[in-house]
Amino acid sequence: MTRRSAFLQTEIDLGDRTAPVEARVNRRARRLIVRVDPVLGRVLVTAPSRRALPEAIAFARERVDWIRARLAEGAPARPFRPGGICPYRGIAHRIVNAGPPRAPVTRLAEPRPQLVVGGDPAHVNRRLVDWLKREARRVLAERADHYAARLSVRRGPARIRDTRSRWGSCASDGTLSFSWRLILAPPAILDYVAAHECAHLLHLDHSPAFWRALARLDVDAEAARDWFAREGPALFAWGAEAPADARSPGAPAPVSFPGAKDP
Repeated sequence: MTRRSAFLQTEIDLGDRTAPVEARVNRRARRLIVRVDPVLGRVLVTAPSRRALPEAIAFARERVDWIRARLAEGAPARPFRPGGICPYRGIAHRIVNAGPPRAPVTRLAEPRPQLVVGGDPAHVNRRLVDWLKREARRVLAERADHYAARLSVRRGPARIRDTRSRWGSCASDGTLSFSWRLILAPPAILDYVAAHECAHLLHLDHSPAFWRALARLDVDAEAARDWFAREGPALFAWGAEAPADARSPGAPAPVSFPGAKDP
């Protein structure tokens, strides 16, 4: 337990194995929430206060069958390995391990799409994820600038996170946050999320006024929603290093237990 008991790590017994549990405090939460991250084979618990953390852990332990079922969903984690595939901007790139450790990651389009990563093969996943995050920061900042200008609004900082419950968000101070995994998706999908969050700079809700603002940006909301429903969960598997005891981690984003209760 760290940060004045605001974070707790433990394990939950699933019968045939154990799963790591991470419990955190979110003071905006109004109830205990249990989520499952099948990619990393872990359970994520949220409590509204430090005092409620033990109750949140107990709440998760009451739902072992549900947790086991969620962990069994989806495809296995897909860490980036030499000779493997990395989707970049919706295009599959072959990962080539060549060059010195300090050489920057290089993208080649010809004769076929490749990402060249230098150094120790064991470090390819980490180096490629770091590069993808930098690319996501660069591209999303550019697209956010574009859409904010079209709406004649000023945006705050654009932050890149490894969020698992949403693709983007807009804070009341204008700060935009995005999942770095959007750089794996086709440009039109990334553009939709950037435009969506920029529309929130005008309207923080999903009122008719918000949707009118979004419509001014000429992005296809329906196509993006369909794509995320079909392909979005798999994005969470890319670049993930599964724990040794996770028997079947998979791609879906965390799923909130429908019976979350008030503390």
